[in-house]
Amino acid sequence: MLKKIILLTAMLIAAWLPAHSESYPRISGAQIFVIDKMYDGNLDEFFKGLRSEGYDTVILRVFHNSVDRYHYGDVNSECKSGVYFKTDSACVVRDVLGEAVKAAHRNGMSIYAWMATRTLSFLKTPDKMEKNFDDGTDKDGYGFSIFNKEARETTVRLFADLASYPIEGILFQDDFILRHREGASKDALAAYYNDTGIELTENDLFGCQSGIKNTKVPGGCPDTFIPWAEWKNAGMTDFFRELKTAAMQVNPGIKFAGNVYYETPLDKDIGIAWYSQSIESMLESGFDYLAVMGYHDQISKELSVSVDTSIGILKNIIDSLYQTVPEKSRIMIKVQRASFYKDRKVERKDIESVCSLLEKYPEISRVTVPVNSHDDIAGLCYGK
Repeated sequence: MLKKIILLTAMLIAAWLPAHSESYPRISGAQIFVIDKMYDGNLDEFFKGLRSEGYDTVILRVFHNSVDRYHYGDVNSECKSGVYFKTDSACVVRDVLGEAVKAAHRNGMSIYAWMATRTLSFLKTPDKMEKNFDDGTDKDGYGFSIFNKEARETTVRLFADLASYPIEGILFQDDFILRHREGASKDALAAYYNDTGIELTENDLFGCQSGIKNTKVPGGCPDTFIPWAEWKNAGMTDFFRELKTAAMQVNPGIKFAGNVYYETPLDKDIGIAWYSQSIESMLESGFDYLAVMGYHDQISKELSVSVDTSIGILKNIIDSLYQTVPEKSRIMIKVQRASFYKDRKVERKDIESVCSLLEKYPEISRVTVPVNSHDDIAGLCYGK
C-alpha cells in the first residue's frame, strides 16, 4: 500500500511540474499603440510580420481616451472616448480586439489586451474624481477615485467583458496607481477614517519640512504619511484583486501583467510614496508579469544622464528584480524603440546596447514599445 501511495505521489508531482514550470512562459511581445491603416481588413499581414521578427505575443491597446489616436485612423465621432471591445459599460469605438484575437491565433501568437483604469476619460467625471491635497484647494487628482462605488463597479464590469474574449492576458496601463498627493476626496477620507479612526488633513501629511528623507516626498510627515501611503497601496491591491476575480470568473486561464515604473524596483519607499506601487504587493496579489517600463531614453531624459548611464540603471533594475522574483520569466522588460520626445531620437547603437544587456538575462520576458507596423521593428534585435 505504501509503495502505491509513493508511486501515486510521484506521478502527481511529475504531472504538476511541467505545468508549473510553464505557468509563466517567457514572452517576446510587441506593444501596439495604434494599428496602421494599411492593415485595416488584413491584420494577418501585420501579425505574420511580427512573427517573422521573433515575436510571439501582441499587446494591443483596447481603450480610447479623448487624446488618443484611433486604430487604423478610423475616427468615430460618436466615440471620443471608449473601448475597442464589446461592452454595455462604455462607448464601443470598434471591435478591434475581436478582429485581432482571430488574426493573432491564426498566426500562432498570443494576445494581451492593454487596458487603462483610473484615467479612462469617460469615468473621469467631476463626481468620480480623486482629489489632491494641494494648498488647501479642492483640485482634481490624476484619475477617478478607486473608493467611488460607481466608478469601481463600472471598471469591474469592463474587465469582465474584456476577459470574455479568448485572450491570453491583460496588461494594466501605468495609470493603475495613486499619486503621492491623491486621496483627498470625500470617499477616500471616509474610507481611511473607517479603517483607522484617523481624520487626515493636508498639514498632517505634508506639513513637516524635514521629513523627505524618510517619506521621499516634499513636506512628508513620517508618522502620518508613511501609514497613509501603505494604506493606499493596500487599497490598490484590493482593487486589483477585485478586477482579477471578475476576469477569471469568465476566463480562468487569463494572465495579468502590470506596468511598473522604473523607480519602483530601485527604491521600495519611492514606489510606495509616489505611486502606491510595490513589487512585493504586486506579486502577492497575483500579477503574473511585472512589465517594467525600462525605457532607456526616457530615463536618460528624466534623470539628465547619458544614455550609457541610463542603460546601466536598467541593468540595476533587472538585478534588483532578480533578487525578488523567483520565476525570472515574470520579469518583463519594456524596451524603447522610439523616443517619446520630439527633440530626441533613439539611436541604433543604443538599441544594440540594450539588446546586448538583455542577452545576459535570457530567461526574462521583453516587450518592444511602441509598435504600429512591421516597418517599426524590421531587423531590430528586440524581438529575438
